[in-house]
Amino acid sequence: MRTGTPGRRTASRRGEERFDSFYHATRHSLLVQSYALTGDPAAAHTGVRDAYTAAWRHWGKVSGLDDPSDWVRARAWRLAQRRHGSRRRRSRGEIATPHSAVLTALEKLPGDQRRVLLLTRLAGLSLPHAAAEMGLSTDAAGRLRERATTTLAASLEVEPGAIRGRLLSLADPATRSRLPRASAIRRAGSRRRTSHTLVAALAVAAVAVTSGAFAYQEPDEVAPRRASTPPPRVSEPAPVDRPAPILDADDLLDRDQAARLGPGQRWRTVRTDDNTGGDGINTTCQQERFADPGGVATLVREFKARGAPARSAVQTVEVSESVRQARKAFETTLGWYAGCQVARFQLLTAYRVGDIGDEAQLLTARVWSRPVTSYSVAVARTGRVVTSTLGESVGVRSARPAQLAQSLDDAVSLLCSGAGSDDCTHEPSFTAVPPPPSGEEPGVLAVADLPPVGRISRPWVGTDARPAPVNPALTTCDRADFSRAGVRTRTRSFLIPRAKVPRRFGLTETYGEFPSPDAARQFLRQVQARITRCEDRNEAATVSATRTVPLTRAGSESVLWDVVTEISDDESVRFRIGFVRVRDTVAQVTFSPARRDDIAPRQFDALVTRAGDRLGELD
Repeated sequence: MRTGTPGRRTASRRGEERFDSFYHATRHSLLVQSYALTGDPAAAHTGVRDAYTAAWRHWGKVSGLDDPSDWVRARAWRLAQRRHGSRRRRSRGEIATPHSAVLTALEKLPGDQRRVLLLTRLAGLSLPHAAAEMGLSTDAAGRLRERATTTLAASLEVEPGAIRGRLLSLADPATRSRLPRASAIRRAGSRRRTSHTLVAALAVAAVAVTSGAFAYQEPDEVAPRRASTPPPRVSEPAPVDRPAPILDADDLLDRDQAARLGPGQRWRTVRTDDNTGGDGINTTCQQERFADPGGVATLVREFKARGAPARSAVQTVEVSESVRQARKAFETTLGWYAGCQVARFQLLTAYRVGDIGDEAQLLTARVWSRPVTSYSVAVARTGRVVTSTLGESVGVRSARPAQLAQSLDDAVSLLCSGAGSDDCTHEPSFTAVPPPPSGEEPGVLAVADLPPVGRISRPWVGTDARPAPVNPALTTCDRADFSRAGVRTRTRSFLIPRAKVPRRFGLTETYGEFPSPDAARQFLRQVQARITRCEDRNEAATVSATRTVPLTRAGSESVLWDVVTEISDDESVRFRIGFVRVRDTVAQVTFSPARRDDIAPRQFDALVTRAGDRLGELD
């Protein structure tokens, strides 16, 4: 005999009835709002349909909110704008001219002005309610609405009081495509709920198996393996797509958490939006509006610190349709900064962060202009979600790695909690690692690796890497001829176009891959011997500042020199030369400076170390 079943069925029917009533009461208005926001009927229809489907899937949470419309509207608008942005086209061919005029006028409004206008004039929210939803003060939202009203009225040549009527006139074209019945929405939501529950269960089982949760016992010591008994082969389970969390403004950092990037200062939230307005470029080095153009949701929040020094931060959260796409978005985000080509931008350090999400990294960088600006980049992926925070500090250093790691942990913990997990708080650890791939030639230096030179404000530009039958980086002292050693070579040069420097100015790197580490080591020893005897062979040459730089990578070594060659009584040529070996590969980095435009020895040493890091990419 089953007990409690009638009660559960009654509660289930009541939940269905409440959802159906909510759906019928709000769907048409939300469809008009989404259409007014995007001007794209197909995107609006899809966004609204999927938002209600998600609402039923999370009805236990959504129905308990003060106003479930806020949750559904925010999701429908994000989905519609994302869908519209990925389509990159309009569908207005059959719309009457008056409706087209309203859409065109709305599209010309800046994103924040359009949103506050639609929230207050079409969705019926009070100004304080709309301001809170947008993450703005009531005064700021009021000013935006006033400007939007004035602009739209002028564009449509109507009085401000007539704007709501013109917005409501969009109902006819917006509702030409009918939404599914409530029962169909519920069925779709239930199917997604069931599939996500099954996937989560499989993920838990996979973790239990791979972590040894089903083992009979764990021995205190590991006995030596017998040669006749090969170890069992364990195949790694395929990655499982976990359900993406429901994304809302509460999942983002707040101003107190952002203050980790600038302790001792008060911070304020400047804006919160879905990054569908304007050009979508929110940070230095960002190359595209979205790291995942095919993602399903995005939120961006900007912060500023009060007073001096000038500090700001931008957090971006993107939700992808799959774990595979999220991994790619994670790599893309890191690549924006590892491959940045802003003038005088230099990538300084990289750290891998443990115990945060599925993967996480920290980067620090600097733009060596006046005033010097420091950047901290924290990127993490948890399941299908990628969060990144860029902090900017003018005239001072960026936050310490420990502060960056804690800020990143805050961001991931909020997303984790929003997904319903109970295990979201960890103690993050970080370890210095080579920089992420730059997107340029693997194995050689990237533009972002190069330090600034003197007073030159223009950016470095790198040539395409190519084989090096003749080593363009060699000097008369080292005579490092990789081709004679019969090894595979690649070379790349860096110049600063239109800078007022001598023609000989520039930096070149060449590497050779030897048959073995011993062969590479022998080649480097021969180079060292030739440079040591250079002054004996060439009276015009002076070798100075011989030094080595300790490297952390196993099987690595480096040696550096400064060489000056007198051309005449009044003129000489200086070279900074560095060799680095990583196992079986040797790279030479040679820089020829100008008299007043040089790289400091400390910076050149760090550059040779970075060349060794890049050689590791060849593995």
